[in-house]
Amino acid sequence: MSGVSAAGIGLYSIGVRGLDVPELLEWAGAQGVPFVHLRGGPRGYDLARQSPEVLAHWRRCGESFVPVTGVTADLDLADLFALSTPERARTRAELELLTAAAAAIGAGWVRLLGRTVPQGPLQAAMLTGELPVSRLPLLVELHHPGWLAPAALDALETLLERWPRIRVLADTSQLAAALPSAAGEGDEALERVLDLSRVLHLSDDGSGLDAAARALVARRAQGRVGSGQGIEVAVEWTGQPRTAQACLDRHREARRWWAQRSGAPPRRP
Repeated sequence: MSGVSAAGIGLYSIGVRGLDVPELLEWAGAQGVPFVHLRGGPRGYDLARQSPEVLAHWRRCGESFVPVTGVTADLDLADLFALSTPERARTRAELELLTAAAAAIGAGWVRLLGRTVPQGPLQAAMLTGELPVSRLPLLVELHHPGWLAPAALDALETLLERWPRIRVLADTSQLAAALPSAAGEGDEALERVLDLSRVLHLSDDGSGLDAAARALVARRAQGRVGSGQGIEVAVEWTGQPRTAQACLDRHREARRWWAQRSGAPPRRP
């Protein structure tokens, strides 16, 4: 996964509505967006249920216009270790289908949600049980503030030691919301999370990137990019409207924001 200094700042597809994948990639390429992260689960483009012919077409569009470097799933990390055998099997089968589809369109990773902080038997299953097999690297996006507690981070680091093909997608909004609950250890917790991160989403709900602790998360990640850590950066526009023009405006603003703080000129389309 390349760093922003080489690849620029990409775009997460949830910021634009009403475009199919070929339209999205053609539009993004025309606007100078260097790569796209594609929402790939049933709430997005549902890659796992597309035909091989459709996936092959999407890959050609990526090669012609702008590549899809990563795909996000609606699956949760905890469900891959569910104590119910049928549930665990269903989740792992869905992950296998999705990673195969993501690989078919040329993506390099798949993101899982981390909405559940494992405890008790579930944590034991994650730390000692059988690991899923994945044809692509996986990223977990921490969607619960409890992940920043020391014990939860210890467990996450242990899981990642067992499973080197999984790392973290750091979302500025999710991490900013979690920092106040880190029991006075937020600074250390943030650094531990960023140690494990390979992708950063600059999340903008309309209040900009300077709001609250989001800027702190972004600046810390930016320092790591400047030091050579491979973190792929993309804009996640979650405000309104989700039109192509509104999303493009926020993407350009995020590029300016990043460049002003890095001392480097923004990449021109």
